[in-house]
Amino acid sequence: MRKADVQSKLEIIPENIEKLELLRAKDYQEFRSDFRNIDSTLHRLQTSIQSLIDIGSYIIAQLGLKTPSFSAEVIEILAQAEFISPEDQERYITMIQFRNRVVHLYNSVDVEVLFGILQEEINDIRMLYRTFLEIIEAHESRHKKEERE
Repeated sequence: MRKADVQSKLEIIPENIEKLELLRAKDYQEFRSDFRNIDSTLHRLQTSIQSLIDIGSYIIAQLGLKTPSFSAEVIEILAQAEFISPEDQERYITMIQFRNRVVHLYNSVDVEVLFGILQEEINDIRMLYRTFLEIIEAHESRHKKEERE
């Protein structure tokens, strides 16, 4: 993946979070009464989580770590390299498993469960996004310093 691709994925996440926050502000009855709320939530969660997976894979490649075989392994590898805490690792893997479920079982996602995820998981997306930004910035800073030396 090219750096420009990563940059576009980095831009998707804050935009999605902003839209998800609008959906999050609705009460459950209002949320479930309009299919557009459900579809938008599913799409924005899925694209945010997929972007995080892609960014995590890019970071792993840049750092020369083991190539992940499946999506959740991105988190496992970064946790083994101590970029992600064990507590956060479990939450992020659960988030990725949700994304996999949405992709493969789109029609069977329970609206009440989706609403709960919307209420609880946005912060996990935000935290992992910030972690990835910090890793990228630290790596780029280190790389620039090495080039000057």
